[in-house]
Order: sequence, then structure tokens, then C-alpha cells
Amino acid sequence: MAKSDLHIILGGTFDPVHFGHLRMAQEMLNQFPQARISLLPAAYPPHRIEPAATPQQRIEMLQLVLEPIPELAIDSRELKREAPSYSVVTLEQIRTEIGADASLVFLMGTDAFAKLDSWYQWQQLLQLTNILVIGRPSSELPTQGAVADLYLASAVKDFKQISDFSHGKIGFYQMPQLDISSTYIRKQIKCGKSPRFLVPDVILSYIETHGLYRESQLQKPTERP
Repeated sequence: MAKSDLHIILGGTFDPVHFGHLRMAQEMLNQFPQARISLLPAAYPPHRIEPAATPQQRIEMLQLVLEPIPELAIDSRELKREAPSYSVVTLEQIRTEIGADASLVFLMGTDAFAKLDSWYQWQQLLQLTNILVIGRPSSELPTQGAVADLYLASAVKDFKQISDFSHGKIGFYQMPQLDISSTYIRKQIKCGKSPRFLVPDVILSYIETHGLYRESQLQKPTERP
């Protein structure tokens, strides 16, 4: 398969981007070296409060950390959309761009996957993409309910087989994962503690220079629909 035929999407708020995000992207490069891998920052995630950093700041942080890693791209389309970041809308756009035959893989953590049936038009996702569920060492896939049924009906035996399909399949990959979250990093900064060694030095410098995630910025914003 040519590199352009396999597209892997890693979504998130990246508020801020940290080593957990970057390690997941590197794992995908290791497992699928032929793939085009894009980090897709969400503007207004429907299930979460607004990010503390602005869209421009989150893009700048991604640009800083990914500058020496040409294998990884930034897809900023959701930051330009004046609407909640519904994955199905974004995946429809990407599918139109890459064509019907290319393999599209959407990465998702087990916690998010377990709640997939609460997503907007979630039944349409596998009509557009494959889903690769990334597991933490202690995480488990759902065993009952609509999402469990979907997994049983669509799962591949070996997660690498997912690249053989344009869409419609679900894989599971349990990777050695750094237990780091953007939420924890923001709380550390709010309490006056350093997030050193949780984020790249260039991101730590950016956060300090712009005064991000301090007490005044972490008041709960208005939640979008």
C-alpha cells in the first residue's frame, strides 16, 4: 500500500499537547510506517467544556513540537469551523478528499469508545472510517450494549489488518502508554506546580511565556451544545 493510501487521524483538544499524545503518534508510525498521520485539534468538543488555550495557541504549540517531525501533520480544519467539532462531519470531509478506496483510521481511547453511542450520528462513523481503539494497560473494551455489539460485528483479529480496509472495521491495540493527561497538566499549573517532564521543553516554555492555564484561565467556561 502506498503511503497516501493509509490515513490515520489522532484527534483531541491538545490543551496542551503532551508526551502521551506524541508517544501515541510515534507508536502509529512504528506500526504503520507507510501511513500519513495527522493530529486533529478540536475547536469546540460537544461533550466537553471549551479548551483553556485559544485555537491559535493550541495550533502554535503543535507547530512548535512537530516542526522536527515531518512524518506528522497538523489538520486544523475543525479550528476553522464555527460549530461543535462533530467527528462525523470531519470524517465526511476527509473521506471526500482521499477517495473511497483509501484506508482511513480514526484513533480512539477505550473510554471514548465505550461512550461511542452518545456521539452525534455515531452509527455513520464506520461508513466513513475504520476505528482503532487504543487501550491503556488497565482498560477493557465494553462487553454489553450497542457499542459492544458494534465491536463484535466489526472487529479484526489483528489490529494491523485494519489498514487492508477502507472503512467499516474496528481494531484494538494495547500500547505501552504514558499515564499523562492534559487535565492533570492544567491542574498542576493552576496549583503553581511545574509540569516539567510531562510536556516537551518547547511547550513548557510556550506555556510560561503566554501565562497559560493559570487560575484566571481555568474558570469553567460556558459549555457549548
